[in-house]
Amino acid sequence: MTKPLRLELGLDLPLGEPLSAGARAENWLDVLPEKANVLRDYQRDILARCAMAIRKHRRVLFQAPTGAGKTHIIAALVAAAVEFGLRVLILATRTRLVRQLHERLESFGISHGVIAAALPGLTGWSRRVQVASVDTLYRRCVVDAKMPLPCADVVVFDEAHLALGASRQKILNSYPNAWQFGFTATPAKTSGAALSDQFDALILGPTVSELIEAGMLVRPRIFAKPIVTAKELRAIRKDSKTGDYATGELSELLSRPKLIGDVVQNWLRIANGKRTIVFACDKAHGTQLVTEFRQAGVAAEQLTDDDDDATREEAIARLESGVTKVLVNCFLLSYGIDIPNVECVVLARPTRSVVLYLQAIGRGMRPADGKDHVIIIDHGRVIENLGLPTYDRDWSLDSKSNVNVQARERLAESRLSVDEKPRHCRECGCVWLVTEDGSNCPNCGWKPVPKAKPVFVTEAELEEINATLQEQTIAMETFYREACDWYASRWPDRWRIKENSGRFWAWSQTRTRFKRPEDERIPSRFWRIPPKPATPETSGWLKAQMIRWAKRREKESRAAA
Repeated sequence: MTKPLRLELGLDLPLGEPLSAGARAENWLDVLPEKANVLRDYQRDILARCAMAIRKHRRVLFQAPTGAGKTHIIAALVAAAVEFGLRVLILATRTRLVRQLHERLESFGISHGVIAAALPGLTGWSRRVQVASVDTLYRRCVVDAKMPLPCADVVVFDEAHLALGASRQKILNSYPNAWQFGFTATPAKTSGAALSDQFDALILGPTVSELIEAGMLVRPRIFAKPIVTAKELRAIRKDSKTGDYATGELSELLSRPKLIGDVVQNWLRIANGKRTIVFACDKAHGTQLVTEFRQAGVAAEQLTDDDDDATREEAIARLESGVTKVLVNCFLLSYGIDIPNVECVVLARPTRSVVLYLQAIGRGMRPADGKDHVIIIDHGRVIENLGLPTYDRDWSLDSKSNVNVQARERLAESRLSVDEKPRHCRECGCVWLVTEDGSNCPNCGWKPVPKAKPVFVTEAELEEINATLQEQTIAMETFYREACDWYASRWPDRWRIKENSGRFWAWSQTRTRFKRPEDERIPSRFWRIPPKPATPETSGWLKAQMIRWAKRREKESRAAA
């Protein structure tokens, strides 16, 4: 006789329905049900890789940027589990997320109950799938002990970068034999450390650039208008736990009247009238910003963690409708909020956290009717220190890795990295990549004027120098073409998706190899000439450069530790 499934999985309560003869529990995700036919190819690929991962691992983490359709993937995963006879518990940190998951499961035709204080009308305790507010569940089942935790063979945690809090860990640890899945755009702690304590396998989804190209996200148009100096930021104490700037000192620095005024005046100049989310340092800083916006005639309000769900929903509705133009918060809106018609995000504070930075930017990158870009106004040197939001991040479960440190190291080594250094407009503050938007500022048309360098040459030397320059030009072009080939062979996917970035990298290596000025621009024809098979000499030189760069990076990491 086949054992009940819960005994098969080593859990302690009967599910009721046994496994079919010959079925193996770890195969439950091998075949997706027909309900999953709505998935995009990359979403199906993510679940296929998950099916392989659960053969060896019980705790799997999914990374996919904002806009990748994580709730679709969750619904398909749940549908597969239900067809196999498994019980599922989905945990979410916000009422709005619970409602979104409920609506997605309904669209998939999956019967489920909801456990959330704010949604009492959706309760269905006897159903095999439960969507729960993690705070409501903790309060009812652990603190007040009014009800037992729902039994589950599969536990899903949305916004998994928040799964390490004590109350969340208490719940997750109550399901030691269940498959646990986490979903997040930023698989790391605020400190930048990996989530290796909670998960055993990491599955990466599409990149931000790929989603922009597919039309699932809009391009960011970035304006860097620092209101603090790098020296002032270095002087601020760092929080020992998160590694971010100490809030009290940061708030004192940012609350100077001139700096508050600068934030508002730059918004009026760059994004006047656009629906905007502003990220402030703390409540006091946010209050000052709201006051300044209102004095300028802008409909602005602030949300804080003191506001209940109803108040938050009303404020968000006013922003969506356009009644409110500016909604200020202190990272309260950095996750779990999808407002596609947000047209501008203002970073009115610095942060050293890649997680906080990308979560904040993500609030504005969803597409909407008539929206082809989102304006990002960076007042805190965030992009200068952590890179563009479109950069590919080295997400990992390596306990020794730190994505915040990696971001800073990557920018410090920009000459040898595979990424192009952004250009900064001196007129309007816009930040862009030449390979994507050309040499002129895409916002105001400003173009840098190269400084003329006097050259003193005697007439007798002229012919010889011209010959030498011609030989060097040929040598540089040959080396550049071989460097393009070396890049394309080493990183074929990157070359296929963003060939211009590869060409820029090859040009930076050419400049280094021939000791050319760092500000010398790539010749226009170099964007079109085909790669040439790299000679052993060129390959050896490039490998040596990468090894030298890696060693220097490792040395700096040890010094920072």
